[in-house]
Amino acid sequence: MYRLLAIDLDGTLLSPQKLITPRTYNALTQAVRHGMKLVIATGQTLNVLRAVCKDLPLNAPQIIYNGAIITDIATGTTLYEQLVPQECILPTLALLREVGLYRAYHTHQHVYVDQNTPGAHAWYRPPTPPALEVPDVAQIYPQPCIKLVGIGDTSTLRAKRHELEQLLTDQLYVTQASRDLLEFLHPAVSKGSALKWLAHRLEIAPEEIVAFGDHHNDIGMLQFAGLGIAMGNAHDEVKAAADYVTLRNSEDGIAVALENLVFPYLPDY
Repeated sequence: MYRLLAIDLDGTLLSPQKLITPRTYNALTQAVRHGMKLVIATGQTLNVLRAVCKDLPLNAPQIIYNGAIITDIATGTTLYEQLVPQECILPTLALLREVGLYRAYHTHQHVYVDQNTPGAHAWYRPPTPPALEVPDVAQIYPQPCIKLVGIGDTSTLRAKRHELEQLLTDQLYVTQASRDLLEFLHPAVSKGSALKWLAHRLEIAPEEIVAFGDHHNDIGMLQFAGLGIAMGNAHDEVKAAADYVTLRNSEDGIAVALENLVFPYLPDY
């Protein structure tokens, strides 16, 4: 029996128009009505999650910042938090500049980006406050850092991710959140580790979890869940890590998978 849904936001729950379609909304509502916990696992902020998912019956703590923070959605209370180790911040920022990436520095209050960072204002969309451009994001140190971000060209970013994973082994968790964003977090952080922590808190076994995702940062939770489902629009490395590949986010892939793979196993459905 499945008891928890863990769902990525951009590229998975949201359509290309950044909307939750009626069919997907109805499927998630039905899942909660039949006893499932609904968890959004996103790299976004709590404000974005609340705004985009305000009509969903979110009935469990939510995973934000790619697992760096788990929060009570109703009160905003932080239940779990792992910040970037202070000693890793400046060396990582220097390394990102060395490999030719623009940089962002996330604090609890603001997102700071290097001047002239392409696409920054598109990524950090309302209701998150606009990114603040500074001559050098290293000047923000030693403010507590939730995550560092490297922003680069889509044609070379995957190769740079592999390089940086090697250089930062055991120092930081390196993940690709989209085609042009790399994220650098505490080494114990990932959506997978956050989902494991939350499942333990809720006394839910991995085999009782269904997870959906489309990008590299979703692989850990797809592998932890009893049923890991990649979207049809997911990268091949995500599909390879999943138990099942559903339709694209533009084709109600979540709803189709729930209707075919999950609902038949829910009690009294």
